[in-house]
Amino acid sequence: MQQRRPHPNASADAGESSASASRDERRLERRLAKERRQQGGIATSSGGGKRLVRRVRRVARRDRHHPVVLGLVAFGLFSLIGLVAYEIFGGSSSSSSSSSSSSSSTSSFHKKFHPNDGEVHNSDSLAAGSVVGLIGRLRGGNKYVVPESMAEVGNKARWYADLRREYDTSILPVDDERSLKFVENERRRYGTAAQSPGARTPYDVNNCPDTPPPGYPMQFPVLDVLDNWPTDVTTPPRGGIFQGLCVFDRRTETSKAEAYREAEVPFVMRDDPSVARSAERWNSPGYLDRLLMGEEDVKRRAEYSPDNHFMFWIDKRTREERTRDGKKLQERKRHGEGDAHAGFGRGDPVSLKADIRALEELNGLRNKLIEATKYAEEHEDDDEAKGEVMRLQRLVNDAKGKRKLGGVKGGDKAGIGGVLEHWKPPTEMLRMTYLEWLEHANVTDDKLGPDNPHWYFRLIGCGNMGEKTADGSCDKGSSEWLFDELPFFQPRVGAERSFYLVKPEEQMGIHCRFGMRGVIAENHFDLSRNAIALLAGRRRYILAHPSQCANMNLLPRGHPSARHSAVDWSNPDLEGFPTFRDAHVNEVIMLPGDVLYLPTNWFHFIVSLELNMQCNTRSGGEEIYRDEIHKCGF
Repeated sequence: MQQRRPHPNASADAGESSASASRDERRLERRLAKERRQQGGIATSSGGGKRLVRRVRRVARRDRHHPVVLGLVAFGLFSLIGLVAYEIFGGSSSSSSSSSSSSSSTSSFHKKFHPNDGEVHNSDSLAAGSVVGLIGRLRGGNKYVVPESMAEVGNKARWYADLRREYDTSILPVDDERSLKFVENERRRYGTAAQSPGARTPYDVNNCPDTPPPGYPMQFPVLDVLDNWPTDVTTPPRGGIFQGLCVFDRRTETSKAEAYREAEVPFVMRDDPSVARSAERWNSPGYLDRLLMGEEDVKRRAEYSPDNHFMFWIDKRTREERTRDGKKLQERKRHGEGDAHAGFGRGDPVSLKADIRALEELNGLRNKLIEATKYAEEHEDDDEAKGEVMRLQRLVNDAKGKRKLGGVKGGDKAGIGGVLEHWKPPTEMLRMTYLEWLEHANVTDDKLGPDNPHWYFRLIGCGNMGEKTADGSCDKGSSEWLFDELPFFQPRVGAERSFYLVKPEEQMGIHCRFGMRGVIAENHFDLSRNAIALLAGRRRYILAHPSQCANMNLLPRGHPSARHSAVDWSNPDLEGFPTFRDAHVNEVIMLPGDVLYLPTNWFHFIVSLELNMQCNTRSGGEEIYRDEIHKCGF
């Protein structure tokens, strides 16, 4: 047992008296010493007022930390080290395992694009990449910022930052020369179509003048273009195509492209490093699988068509009607009916012609009613004018109610009542995952062809557009990373404004469409300018000036597919639509890394030449071609 040492300042007499002190005095002394230690002051005894000096008590340290405590501390330390190691190395391994679960689909999809490519584009080893990724994590911690990202738009989730960190620092670090070489190799692999002998232009499409020449872009008779290359054929003709658009190099011909953009004429921009980086990343083996089937493994918009024709349409049914019809369709699928998707299609020419006549009659009566109502309001005492308004109102009501039992679903809520007796939805709107779509789209040649089912897959990045979409809705949040993946489509303003967005404040989000081979998007025009980037595969675009509106036989206002041509370009009915033979068009084949600038109101007809990925964005419109479009009733 440890004994107390006498304090060095205590006298021998004090020690003797202390030894003979009673037990109470010793207790008092210890209590006063304790109070002094706690208060930092000087304590005195009540007996003689003697100054008590602080005693130092030495405590044995061998039992200060119990072995159990030390064990718990060690366990916690090793657990922390394990968690840090998992955060650094575990993401890629977990993603790799999820990727391997669908390796067959991803592998076949990649082989469609790159049949001879079996290696990662970056020459660095994966081990070296892991070291780079580790260094990046140690430097930036958990605050990795995707290069060129914007604070206002894009995906801020941890999973996406981790995915991009791995590719940006390990697999595909930024290297413009390598990315441009990638798209150059893609062009070489696919080949560049020559100009047809019948498509002579006064300018070289690959070396255009500084400003648009007169008559640009050159256009050719539509029947000559379609006879040279039928729209159901996905292989370019050996004799060349009817190209009229200029192709500019982003690195050396931006000033030329700006002049053409100011003139509001179409052209193709090529070799943009930013676009090339996105195309290279999306074509990197396994990247899209991890992007679309990882943390955001959700069902996205898709479309089905019983053949290869896809025509946009606005669903004017009520929510209850859509729910009811959807249940009926699912019920048919569950019972294994031969064609559960029956009832969709673009319609036959006779029916479409009847729809056009009916809607033109209705729209004509509506225009007369508007004029008569305005006149009657300005001449309140004119009873004859009021009678004319009532007469026209009855005619409009009769036209809307005609053949109502066979008409468009939605009745009067659709705005056209039963006018369209033969109309049916041209496509079926679906929801499916990326791999589900790929299973339908990546099929052998014997399952392709114009009369076989085709599928479209869609992504939407809403950004700041809110509810400003064509159909009044938006998949908010489902693909907001499109603004990070495609920085050239970001709505930057001022000096940082993207070349492809003329009015970024009017951007209508980013829309991507993945098409299978043979898919046709019917001829139509849009009410705003478009920038269209191709990131994989090939697409054929057939364009026409807005002045060709009268020859396009458009479905009129009020039709669910208004602004689209009623003519089947794969098999034109020249008796039903005789003015179509007078139309003039031109064409261009878009390759990975290409961006098409398409001005407001220009017509475009699209053919997917193989599996492909295309994204576009809109940024306001111009009034420059409004007169031509107005003559067609729009």
